[in-house]
Amino acid sequence: MMTRRGRKPIGAQLVERLEGSEHAKSRLKVILETLSGQRTIPKACELLGIQESMFHKMRGQVLQSALGRLEPRPLGRPPHLPSAEAQRIAELEDELTRQRTELKAAQIRQELAEKLPRLGRQTDVPPAAGPGKKTAYRARARRRR
Repeated sequence: MMTRRGRKPIGAQLVERLEGSEHAKSRLKVILETLSGQRTIPKACELLGIQESMFHKMRGQVLQSALGRLEPRPLGRPPHLPSAEAQRIAELEDELTRQRTELKAAQIRQELAEKLPRLGRQTDVPPAAGPGKKTAYRARARRRR
């Protein structure tokens, strides 16, 4: 005779450790007992006070829910999806940052234009050199005549 090692299977008794109402626990326990062969479906229906069709429907829902929870899922935490309001706030903050950068650049351009006015002019021909000594002397002489 071979003896099994480890813990004894407790089956439907595991339901007692779950969180939920006593009514829901007793119904789940009866469903599990029918699955393990400990209780017949007619006896389970009598105990629960429902028809067999309702029992089969309820058992199908329980099994479908359990199967859904056992489907593979992506590893790690689910991605945090910001709400529409949070997205709008982020967009407005980005726009404000861009506007502030543009304002600062415009202020710097204005300051440069005020301090260095000749740089603001753009001409195709470079400006001529200012009058030399001789040219200035001749211009004064012409004005005197």
